[in-house]
Amino acid sequence: MKLFANAYAAILKLALPLIFIQLCQATLGLVDTLIAGRYSSIDLAAVGLGSNLWTPVFILFTGVLYVLVPKFARAFALGQDGQVANLFWRGHQLGIGLSIFGFLLINLFAWLCPVLIPDAQVAEISKNYLHYIALGVPGLVYLLLFRFVCEGGSKLFPVMATSVLLLIFNSLLNVIFVYGWGPFEPMGGAGCGLATTIAIYVTLFCTRWLTRRTVVQINSAPNFHEASPELPANAVRLLLEGLPIGIALVVEVLAIVTLAFFAASLGVEVVAAHQIAINIAMVCFMVPVALANATTIRIAHFRAQNDVRNKRYTGWAAMSLAIIYGVGIGGLLVLLGQPIVNAFSTDQQVLIITAGLIVYVALFQLFDAIQIVASGILRGVEQFTKPMLVMLLVYWVLVVPVSYAVGIKGWGISAGGIDVIWLILALGLGGAALILTQLSRVHLR
Repeated sequence: MKLFANAYAAILKLALPLIFIQLCQATLGLVDTLIAGRYSSIDLAAVGLGSNLWTPVFILFTGVLYVLVPKFARAFALGQDGQVANLFWRGHQLGIGLSIFGFLLINLFAWLCPVLIPDAQVAEISKNYLHYIALGVPGLVYLLLFRFVCEGGSKLFPVMATSVLLLIFNSLLNVIFVYGWGPFEPMGGAGCGLATTIAIYVTLFCTRWLTRRTVVQINSAPNFHEASPELPANAVRLLLEGLPIGIALVVEVLAIVTLAFFAASLGVEVVAAHQIAINIAMVCFMVPVALANATTIRIAHFRAQNDVRNKRYTGWAAMSLAIIYGVGIGGLLVLLGQPIVNAFSTDQQVLIITAGLIVYVALFQLFDAIQIVASGILRGVEQFTKPMLVMLLVYWVLVVPVSYAVGIKGWGISAGGIDVIWLILALGLGGAALILTQLSRVHLR
């Protein structure tokens, strides 16, 4: 019992600051949705669809760079300051390539909006929104790098402080640019993109300053003229290691994005309702993401010390916390769903559709919490490929094709609809949770 108690305490001590960080960052998209939704349902749909195009890119980059976290945790656990500096430099080099690629890709998505989005007005707003977001991609990449070195060292104050700053700046700038203020004309949904980009760079400057004073090991990372010629090759190897994590994370997001574009054929109100449901789900999901990150760090720490018993107890404690959270948040969503939904829009048709999805969002939360914590256990033992394969199978062999056939085309039932799509999504995620839980049990032995 004492080992279990210690495992719970250690996970929660690390997870609580991470939950705060995750919620602050997730609230960025929530603020965009709330403000754009209050401006008009057209802008809400446009910002939602634009977010669905750039968020998978950011999630992919998050996964690629996340490979550094267990490596940083191992280096800190063993007192290898030189390795910390070397890993930071490899992440810096990788960040340059990711920044360029992301900037070009999101601009390409912006130009494709008129092709991807049937409604011309929605497409134009999404296009302008994405052009602004593309400018912020390098800042987002380097925010991730500084965040992950702090997480690996369990030194979270810089990220906590600057996450609050990012949320405050983004919220204030959203109001100014969306509605107009003083010399600024109202920009509608496109203003959300400009606000986010400006807030990102203000936050990056502060994060860099704080991190270099908290994690002093990174200050000895080589400059460009001092770097070993092997480091570019090491950065490529880091990319190849991180890609399975990024792909595992992004396949879920891409599936949800694909379902959002399926929903576009059902009308603007359905798109808006689907986007509200996604935002509610994503904010709730930030707690198990933080729990999974804490689990990865703790398991990597015990793995570095060859402490099998504490590694096993940490995994078991994390999974039980995931189940407790999933059941609890699901129950709250069912009980408080209507008041939550009412905050997002004044369009009655949108509110009615969204309220009907809350039960499925609640079921989604339980299964998502279990699968992400199981994936965190596997990342802690540096098993990166298996979660990717499971998510590819569940989402792209089962969920997406069945959602299109049954939810959009209505095959096998009298009529499809967005509620059918969400039910299929939740059940598919339940399958992923079951498989990943079994895999994590194997690797905890």
